[in-house]
Amino acid sequence: MSAVRAFVGIDAGTTGCTVMVFDEHGNRLGEGYQEYPCISPRAGWVEQDVEDVWRGICAATKQAVTAAGLPDEAYQSVGFSSQRGTFLLLDEDKNPLANSIVWNDGRALKYQAIFGEQISPEDYQTLTGMQLSPLWSAAKIAWLRDNEPDLFARTRWFANGQEYFLYRLGADQWVTDPASLTLNGMLDIEKLDWSDEVLALCGVDRDRLPPVGIPSGQAGVVSAAASHATGLPAGVALCRGAGDQQCAAIGAGVVRQGMAEFTVGTSGIMVAHLDGLDRIQGRNLWWGGHAVPGAWDIEGGAFALGANLKWWRDNFGSDELSEAEAQGRSVYSVMVDKAATSPAGANGLLFHSFLTSQVTPYYDAASKGGWLGLGIHHTRADMLRALLEGCAHEMRMVVDAFRSDIVGGITDLRLTGGGTKSDGFAQLMTDIIGLPTKVTRERECTVLGAAILGAYGAGAFTSIDDAVEAMVNVEGEFTPSESTAKLYDELHQVYRGMYEAMANAGQYDALADVSARYF
Repeated sequence: MSAVRAFVGIDAGTTGCTVMVFDEHGNRLGEGYQEYPCISPRAGWVEQDVEDVWRGICAATKQAVTAAGLPDEAYQSVGFSSQRGTFLLLDEDKNPLANSIVWNDGRALKYQAIFGEQISPEDYQTLTGMQLSPLWSAAKIAWLRDNEPDLFARTRWFANGQEYFLYRLGADQWVTDPASLTLNGMLDIEKLDWSDEVLALCGVDRDRLPPVGIPSGQAGVVSAAASHATGLPAGVALCRGAGDQQCAAIGAGVVRQGMAEFTVGTSGIMVAHLDGLDRIQGRNLWWGGHAVPGAWDIEGGAFALGANLKWWRDNFGSDELSEAEAQGRSVYSVMVDKAATSPAGANGLLFHSFLTSQVTPYYDAASKGGWLGLGIHHTRADMLRALLEGCAHEMRMVVDAFRSDIVGGITDLRLTGGGTKSDGFAQLMTDIIGLPTKVTRERECTVLGAAILGAYGAGAFTSIDDAVEAMVNVEGEFTPSESTAKLYDELHQVYRGMYEAMANAGQYDALADVSARYF
């Protein structure tokens, strides 16, 4: 018998699949990654070939298993994390009838108004935990009903990636879970079950949807066919994980009231644990089922955090790219070092980081980013520091919404994701947010969270709390600098005030209108 117990986490994301093998202490034993494309057949539409994703899952899993080099008997479980709000159209035998429709697909924009004729935004959020939005699956299913009636009629199952890919791996249970349904906009938030009222808006009955079970439950075992495709040993327990952001919360150890994590990746999502809906006292955020069975989570977002850094790299970062290549370093660490040559506050230069719109707390789809207060005295380093600080100021807007909307606020904030690998950037974020923060040893918290849920579901731990205690490790802590606190407080008020002035004056909408007509 192997001395090592191995737990696999699979994270089938939007642009690629990450697979990692962990031991019972959260140590990474092997990893794999495989990219796959999104498809945009028309402006604003985003789809994926389901087979492309499946091939990505298989390839990444083979890489991780090969890298781990463990005997078959070491493997205890597989836990799964997938995109939320991306849904598949399947026939009676669970074969795809078309490409999946991805969470950021915008084909159903008119359905916010159409749904609004039948349910108010306030009642919709009370019922589902979500703002009334055309980006949720509910609106797109209604769009299919009205615009592709033949495909809609032929669809036997509207399913998420979670249950479909577990089925492809060998699962015999056809069950979803509340934590995977957050961006569907079809969940009764109190019951953590499908909402019959929203299903009626979409034109679907419950029998065309997988029943709602609990996160982390075992769904079956790896089949012989899946073993051949992935390299996983046949017979290993397959477990439901949760939606990607709830998995990230588990992987960061967010399992108690007052705890929250902020994932700093291409986009930024903040998630906090809720013992009950009675802990909510505002409407600036959205709410869903947590990966902890019987609990809830509350979320907010800044959808272009890391995208801002990539945008700088691709458009202005030739110097940093050359320096990074010469030194064998990450270009982003070079960018952070360059920004540090400018003083806190970037000599009075601000940057609005809303390159893909402002999300929490304003949910302003027309808003745009840019430097504010740019003068002839400003340098390239000032511009870069302002960009990094602008991302942190937007994070503070999100954190402030959590502090106001949750009874008791946030007492333990953890920063995760690739953007936290630089201590300098983590300290800058902490200084501007104004709260102490922690970073975990494993920054890829989504895939670790999936592995933890699989370990618990397979019976390797008696509780999720025990699994988190064993497998999540805090690596560092950051404290806000007292020397910059007053400066950043004042700059944040200007940052937010400038946004509100332009938004309230209708200038973002005016620019969007001109852009739509001329560009």
